[in-house]
Amino acid sequence: MSAPESSAITDEAVPWRRLDARMLLVKPVTAGFRALPALLVPLILGAQTGNPAWLLIAAAGLVYVATIDWLTTRYRVGPDHVQLKRGLLQRNVLSVPRSRVRSVDTHATVLHRVLGLTVLRIGTGTDDSGFELDAIAAEAVPELRAVLLVPSTPADSDDTEPGSHSDASGAQGDPGTELADWQASWMRYAPLGYTGLVAIGAGMGLFFQSGAAIDRIANSGLAQDAASLGRELGPLVASALAVLAVLAAASAIAIARYILSYSGFTLHDDGHVLRVEHGLLTTRESTLDRRRLRGVSIEEPVLLRLGGGARARAIMTGIGESSGTSALVLPDAPRHRAQEVAAAVVGDPGVMHVALRGHGSAALRRRMFRALAPPVLVLAALAIASLAGAPLPWWAWLAAGLLLAASIGLGLDRYRSLGHATPAGWLVCQSGSLLRSRDMVDAEGIVGWSVRQTYFQRRAGLATLTAATPAGADAYQVIDVPEPWAWDIIAAVTPRMVQSLPRA
Repeated sequence: MSAPESSAITDEAVPWRRLDARMLLVKPVTAGFRALPALLVPLILGAQTGNPAWLLIAAAGLVYVATIDWLTTRYRVGPDHVQLKRGLLQRNVLSVPRSRVRSVDTHATVLHRVLGLTVLRIGTGTDDSGFELDAIAAEAVPELRAVLLVPSTPADSDDTEPGSHSDASGAQGDPGTELADWQASWMRYAPLGYTGLVAIGAGMGLFFQSGAAIDRIANSGLAQDAASLGRELGPLVASALAVLAVLAAASAIAIARYILSYSGFTLHDDGHVLRVEHGLLTTRESTLDRRRLRGVSIEEPVLLRLGGGARARAIMTGIGESSGTSALVLPDAPRHRAQEVAAAVVGDPGVMHVALRGHGSAALRRRMFRALAPPVLVLAALAIASLAGAPLPWWAWLAAGLLLAASIGLGLDRYRSLGHATPAGWLVCQSGSLLRSRDMVDAEGIVGWSVRQTYFQRRAGLATLTAATPAGADAYQVIDVPEPWAWDIIAAVTPRMVQSLPRA
């Protein structure tokens, strides 16, 4: 399985390998789900005519597709490239330089696990490299991963830290130190997200697209009884009960998804790679190369933050929001566990707990103005309408008052969440209220800076400082910092760059 070590051997000299023959038992099932619309015709004809030949034709078609896929798919790991060849009538060869391999991820459905197979995907930092092996023997994954995560030559590892080594022997054998282990009590954080509400919204959207289904349900006895009960209870009580029912259903959906996705979550660190494993029915395993680690982010959506929870995400070179590879190192969990895991990942607990510097009264005024502008406009509109003699219900004033109070709280919370710090070798920045994020970025991973000022920021003497990096979100911002501080931050984090940056 390992690639040739001799530099005299070329990629062309390495033999092609075929996928495991057990994929013939998996592919008809997976292909059947993907081709379900095309299979509806023979399935319906077979059911209506009573002729099993149509069902046999559909089954034979799936077996044919799986057999052709197995016969025509090949892969090989050469000294310079990883190549995947597939196709019968139209041959397609995908070649990925080994120096561009950023991660090796695997996932296995229940059927894969029963047959001892897994799906292996190579991440290159692009939106979709398309390099996926379905399916290979599970026992071959550790050795293949160890080979893929080692650059073919030291020069190939263009984004490796100076002085780092490319030993990936930890990808096999001892998994290393366990940094995180999933606890069943973490399920209480699942309803604090938006997963359940999004799922219910999507389901309602599909439901309302079917007019016939709506008519049948609206005329059903259950709907009539519910309408009668609503009239008896009154609109306020009925609305409250409906909201509670939706929240209960959303919580149940969110908990179920959380269990399916993150049950058995573990994070191991062997000093060379971070290995993340999770999943109940479909298991997933991600391997993150420590040589490409550039920091970590602590994310706290507002409801999760109010419940004392947070999640942690590694900042990796070539792995971002659009790379198709997850850098999650801890799902929704207690805040202190997220902080502990983040500190262990970066190897510097002081960075996690460093005190942040606030951005001053000008940043506070800017946040309060933007937060209070909408409710003030609403109150002004109500006052004008009232002076004009328009009848206004009492609840309109109540809603406007509640909106004003919530906006004041939002503005204050956005300011409290705003801050930065520059411990030696790091940039730490925090912002956001509905989604507060604390980003700890290694100074060695920052490749450039930009200082931006809008018209209103210039009037307030503020600026937004952006650190550019090829890792994670690609850019991390210190928002609404006093303008003179921006240059001090650049000098403190990356003194080598400060001489080359023009000052306004």
